[in-house]
Amino acid sequence: MPNWVFQDLHVTGTAIEVDRFCETGLIKKKRGEIDDVLDFRRLCPLRSRERKDTYTHDSAVVLAHFRTRTQARFSMITSWDYPAEFYNRLPKHWAHLSFCCSVNEDMEQFGGVLAVIDGKLTNLVRDYSGKYNTRSHAREIKALLKRWFEHLTASRDWRLMALTGRRKSVPFDAHFDDDDRFFFLTPEDLVRFKTRYDGGAAMRRVGRTWTKTRVRLR
Repeated sequence: MPNWVFQDLHVTGTAIEVDRFCETGLIKKKRGEIDDVLDFRRLCPLRSRERKDTYTHDSAVVLAHFRTRTQARFSMITSWDYPAEFYNRLPKHWAHLSFCCSVNEDMEQFGGVLAVIDGKLTNLVRDYSGKYNTRSHAREIKALLKRWFEHLTASRDWRLMALTGRRKSVPFDAHFDDDDRFFFLTPEDLVRFKTRYDGGAAMRRVGRTWTKTRVRLR
């Protein structure tokens, strides 16, 4: 039985680019198969002369996936290790997308967060042995997640808590985080989303502060 490495990969960009990423890499299970997979070689192909074992894994098993028009999330696992070289190549092959991924090995031997923002990869996945410093690592992760949240909510000053259940996609221009909060560019987008999927705790950002706001359904 292998040690499993859990990864929660978020992808943001235009609807066209997120579509292309999903259509290229997400291989849905066929009849008789158990799992969907995310194919790393299709997303970031190796050059003809590169070693076939450049990637530690060719793909990951996708446990769950969800998307809006402008964001996708893949909850997935690989055995023993995470595909660091695949993540290294994302900025080159998918220059118009941004990424954030948490990495957690199930025996707690290593873990952390990595992100590609504005075309630059920051990898904070660390081995927990040796001279590992928990506090220093936590500070680095906190700072990186703050940058990701700023990216995720840029110009999106309207948010709503919503449970989308077993849905795999919702046809809205919305970003979302791991706490079921959805972020919208306009109040009209929020209202349309709430009308269709319900939700609560509507808020508006004024400056740096989120405050409660009333939503009138049409």
